[in-house]
Amino acid sequence: MPKMKDSGQRKTFASGAVRDTDDDKPRPDLISPFMLERLGAWMKAGADKYGEHNWTKGMPVSRCMASLYRHLISYMQGDRSEDHLMGVIANATFVAHFEEMVRRGVLHPSLLDMPKYRRPSFYDESIKIVVGKDGPVIVTDDALLCPTDMEA
Repeated sequence: MPKMKDSGQRKTFASGAVRDTDDDKPRPDLISPFMLERLGAWMKAGADKYGEHNWTKGMPVSRCMASLYRHLISYMQGDRSEDHLMGVIANATFVAHFEEMVRRGVLHPSLLDMPKYRRPSFYDESIKIVVGKDGPVIVTDDALLCPTDMEA
């Protein structure tokens, strides 16, 4: 017998029909059908050029971001020689897809090759880097660590 997910909450309609609520569910019905049609045309052009689902095999996110920026700049400069907005959306879609596939263990994390500009979650606020006359020194509480100690 098929299994059906259940939030435990119900919505009753004026007709008397009852359904599970959709309060915390994604809303793809809010995405513009015109954008989807244009994106579908862009994806078809890509499939014709590279093969269907070629992009799903994975590629470095940095390549997608570079292409996204080139399309964005072309669009901002008024170039309408191709649908640059859909190039932006397609590349953003690829990045989102790759992030999810890496999270699920389907694609290798090395594809997520963008520079990291934020502190990692394991960053210890008690650690300070002080630049002294001999270069940077790591200070943790009252202890001094030389830069080579970082590698140990």
